[in-house]
Amino acid sequence: MNFKSFKRWATIGCFSLAVVAGLTQHSQAQQASRFASFYCGTDNGKPATIADHPIRGEITLIIGESDYFINAGYDPKRRCREVSDNFEKFQQTGDLSKIVPGRAKNQPVLCAIGSLSNYTGNCPSSNILMTLIPGDNAQGMVNQIGELNVKDSIDPLRHSASIFEQYGDIKVINIDSMLNYSPPTK
Repeated sequence: MNFKSFKRWATIGCFSLAVVAGLTQHSQAQQASRFASFYCGTDNGKPATIADHPIRGEITLIIGESDYFINAGYDPKRRCREVSDNFEKFQQTGDLSKIVPGRAKNQPVLCAIGSLSNYTGNCPSSNILMTLIPGDNAQGMVNQIGELNVKDSIDPLRHSASIFEQYGDIKVINIDSMLNYSPPTK
C-alpha cells in the first residue's frame, strides 16, 4: 500500500469516526431532552417546584407556603430549592419513575422510587423527595399532585394514559405519564 492510498483510507476512517461520534452525541442529547427538568421558581410570587417539560412547557408541582420548617433552617425558598434539587437529582439518576406516599423517621414523606416491587411504605432516606408536616396526609398529597394533570387541561386524559398506579392500598403517581399529560402553568 502506498502512502497516498494510506492517507486516503486514514482520512475516510477519521471522518467516519467523527460522524459516528457526532450522531451518538446527538442521539444522547435527544434522549435526555425527552424528560422534564426541575427547578425552584415562583408561582404568583411564592416559591414553587416547577417541572420544565420539553413538550408541555412549565408545570408547577408544589407551591411553598408553609413556615413550619423555619426553626430547622428551612424557609419556603430554601425548601423549594431543596425539593426541586431532589426532583432533578432523582430524574437524572432514573429514580423518579414513581412518586409514592411514605414514612421516614416517623414523618410523612413523598418518596421517589424507580419500581414498586418490594415497596413497603417505608421510604429510605436516600429516596425522600420531600418531608411533609407531621399530620399531613402523604396519600392526599400524591393525589393532589396528580390532580394537576386534569385541572384546566385542554387535552382529555386517555384511559390508557393513567398517571396513577395502585400498589396494595396506596395510589402512586407515574411521573412521566403525569408530566406528559399535564397542562402548562398559566
